[in-house]
Amino acid sequence: MKNGIIFLTLMVVVSIIACNKEKAIKPSADFTTNIQDNTLKAGKNFTVYLKNTSGEFLVYFKGGTEETTYDPSDETRLGTVISSDADSVLVTAYNNPGQYVFTLVASSSGNWGEDYLQDVKSVTINVEAP
Repeated sequence: MKNGIIFLTLMVVVSIIACNKEKAIKPSADFTTNIQDNTLKAGKNFTVYLKNTSGEFLVYFKGGTEETTYDPSDETRLGTVISSDADSVLVTAYNNPGQYVFTLVASSSGNWGEDYLQDVKSVTINVEAP
């Protein structure tokens, strides 16, 4: 009888643990901005709207330098974390004219880290002299 109770308790614990795996949320990096025709004046901040984004982790890469430009093979790049609850984020201005690749990465994990999903969206922003 004692072995039966131990076995039953063990089976209940194993079944609770096995059923506790969560699937990863499907990430979406689908964002919009308030920039007209992807052209912006130097020194002007802009807004990124996150209405259509989803995921547990949101990070943007502003571009402009090697360290701040998204590269999926280099985890040392400097991105800026965004709260997944945010509906928009104000991005500080590009100070110099040129082209910059702005990238948003949305990520989610599930099944205790066994699954890792990502979605990436980039836009090229043309910055003109003020």
